[in-house]
Amino acid sequence: MVIDFNTSNSAGRSAQSSAASAKRDATEAARPAEQTAADQAVSAESGVKLSSQAQQLQAIEERIRDLPEVDSARVAQIRQAISDGSYQTDSARIADKLLALEE
Repeated sequence: MVIDFNTSNSAGRSAQSSAASAKRDATEAARPAEQTAADQAVSAESGVKLSSQAQQLQAIEERIRDLPEVDSARVAQIRQAISDGSYQTDSARIADKLLALEE
């Protein structure tokens, strides 16, 4: 005896499938409204408040960002000293600094 599952209860399955599809569509249609309300509630509650120390650090960072990366006046001074021969180097200090890098 052969049982054909595709034809024996196809009307019932079709009705179940339609009902499930309608329920899924209704759930998906309601979800955006629920999410919007939830998002608004979260955004109303979630605010970031910085401490005074954090605000000070933020202000310092902004000031540092505005500073030039190179001290142009110092570069010009050293360049002038090299060109006129008055730039003096301390070889012992340079050697000490190089040795400190090795440690």
